[in-house]
Amino acid sequence: MDLYVNLLSPNSRKVVAVAEHLGLDVTTHVMDFGNGDLKTPEFLAINPNGKIPALTDGDFKLWESNAIMAYLASKSDNSSLWPKSDARYDIMRWMNWELAHWGRWISTYGFETFLKKMFGMGDADPKVVEEAGGFIQRFGAVLDGHLANNNFLVGDAVTIADFAVASHLGYRIAAGLPLDSFSNILAWEARLNEIPAWRNSTPNAG
Repeated sequence: MDLYVNLLSPNSRKVVAVAEHLGLDVTTHVMDFGNGDLKTPEFLAINPNGKIPALTDGDFKLWESNAIMAYLASKSDNSSLWPKSDARYDIMRWMNWELAHWGRWISTYGFETFLKKMFGMGDADPKVVEEAGGFIQRFGAVLDGHLANNNFLVGDAVTIADFAVASHLGYRIAAGLPLDSFSNILAWEARLNEIPAWRNSTPNAG
């Protein structure tokens, strides 16, 4: 299997961590955002969206990080990451929630407060920051409430749902994400960081 990623990308972090956690035989290709790696005909034949991560397994091609995580986890017969039970639907629920709500607004906030400065794109738009911060508080309360009585999002062990939702916390401090009041989220983040593959995938915020 071949994974096409950029190690600064939260979505890439998810799939890299799953592959390492499971000890899968995967060749990782680090793609450069700035030199056109994602626009070559060869890569667009893998993912016509020109986005990472992407995966190939022989002739099979797959894009979208959450789908890739599920595919990778399905390669292991002994993994709690993607259990062969109805828990899969609960895992899918959290991954859909991450895409529709959580990740959307954290990405918006982080772009304004962190990435704009990193790439010399000017100052943060205070209106956008305020709007995104409001939604982070709204959805953060949902996540924090769930974690008040659960060590992980689904069941008693880490699943790909945890990796999906937590991937956006890699830049929590650098971006100044307004999450310090959510003690359960912070404790959950600390638990995940005890997992070597997750800890090893932490992006370098520079």
